[in-house]
Amino acid sequence: MHGRLTALLRVTLVLVFVLIVWGGIVRLSGSGLAIPDWPLAHGKLVPRAQPNVLIEYVHRVLAMVVGFATLAAAVIVFRSPFWRPRLSRLAVAALITLAVQVFLGARVVLDELPVDRVVAHLVTAFLFFAILLRMLLVARDLEDPAGASPAAASGEAAAGRDPGTRRGIALWTRVAAAAVLAQAALGGWVASSGAALACPDFPKCQGMWLPPMTGLIGIHYAHRLGAYAVVLIVLGLLFRAAPVALPPRARWPLRISGILLAAQFLLGVANVVLRVPLPVSAGHLATALILFGTLTVASYELSRA
Repeated sequence: MHGRLTALLRVTLVLVFVLIVWGGIVRLSGSGLAIPDWPLAHGKLVPRAQPNVLIEYVHRVLAMVVGFATLAAAVIVFRSPFWRPRLSRLAVAALITLAVQVFLGARVVLDELPVDRVVAHLVTAFLFFAILLRMLLVARDLEDPAGASPAAASGEAAAGRDPGTRRGIALWTRVAAAAVLAQAALGGWVASSGAALACPDFPKCQGMWLPPMTGLIGIHYAHRLGAYAVVLIVLGLLFRAAPVALPPRARWPLRISGILLAAQFLLGVANVVLRVPLPVSAGHLATALILFGTLTVASYELSRA
């Protein structure tokens, strides 16, 4: 019976991941206003099948499914004396974030894609993903108390001998996750403002190492500077954590984050060199979200250990 919630949360989390990446495809393909009304689509429940319209309509259908799945998860939490004590606050946070996200999604369409609302919509989506991910992690540990024990696996007992170091690494991990979120917001700003090719060369911008931080060039180069900052923060985290005995459940997300960081940097460079092809841009967004989620998992595991 308890497994129903964890299974539902896993499915919902995958759907949210697809929804966020598909939202990037909507933006990058220029389909954001293919359906200019809301909640109907050209005044109908099902619009005519046209490429851009279908891209936007799939995004709306995915959002609706995610909404119902989140409501179902919240109902399970509130009706169960087993889940309610530990998950009710996260469920409320998920519902509030979902409501804000629906409102922002509607305003993005009805206000014809203002940059500030597009960026807010993206940031809220990342936060919603993080809340659902934490719900899943807590539910998993409640279902398997033995596996959640700090000494459940080799190396976890040793990690507990230096709680100050562990807490420092946990804080650094949260800072890294926040940096990735801020960088994703800058990326959304670049894409929605039309600044993606304001610096068509790499590593320089318009042939300069330090271009004027104004207009579209300033927006684009701010994203590049943010990328360098994320690289330094995550690499600093990995070097700091390397010699410390950490729980395996925290160690592996940190190792994976290093691989994701390298992939993300290469995708960012490819975006510029190849002039923003849709598959590369979608992959760039997807990798950012996975990196954010991986750091969120590591932070949770370090705090729990």
